[in-house]
Amino acid sequence: MHVILVPGFWLDASAWDAVVPVLRAAGHSVEAVTRQGSTLDEQVASLVARLDAVATPDEPVVLAGHSGAGPIAYMAADQRPTLVGHLLYVDTFPGPEGSCVNDELPVVDGVVPLPSWGVWEAATLRGMTDAIRADVERRAIPEPVAVTRDRFHYADPARHGIPATVISCEIPAGELATMVADHHAWTTELVATEELAILGLETGHWPMFTAPDELGALMVQALAPHPTVGP
Repeated sequence: MHVILVPGFWLDASAWDAVVPVLRAAGHSVEAVTRQGSTLDEQVASLVARLDAVATPDEPVVLAGHSGAGPIAYMAADQRPTLVGHLLYVDTFPGPEGSCVNDELPVVDGVVPLPSWGVWEAATLRGMTDAIRADVERRAIPEPVAVTRDRFHYADPARHGIPATVISCEIPAGELATMVADHHAWTTELVATEELAILGLETGHWPMFTAPDELGALMVQALAPHPTVGP
């Protein structure tokens, strides 16, 4: 399948550089994009335009979103459900209607810069060596305030029919599955997903840097055809 990789906050398309070869080796075509736009809707529209350019109902694509890009990918899929064959959430999830990515991130000079490492939980920083942190700081791009605070909105129930896989890093996969089964308020859209898989990868919030080969392998696993059951 054709896989579109959407990076999370403070990152551009190059964040996926170490994951792309794993997907291509498994036979997928891959493109990584840099999010475009100053509002949530603008970034969604940019991704929808890409879907219109490369996908058809007969050949839908895979949308993979990391962190803050997970809801952006989901909103794009909501607008074009026939063009998306699978949603991959990399340590993220689609928030419920009316919520936002994070309206508590500090604003500095009208934008949201990469916060200091001291604000993150220990699980978030697993595997983040000094070298990786320095690299993320070097490549970090401040986020538009609106993208962090604009509210999610959906329109087409067909979005729930798109198969989805969560690759959970900070929360063990079993714990996340229990939260979904218990219908925690923030899991509304995951609960409604008709075909949902949850896979675990024990690393921090940036697996494309801390465990790119393992992340790529799990993405390949998620996209593998289901075995057929004989008569």
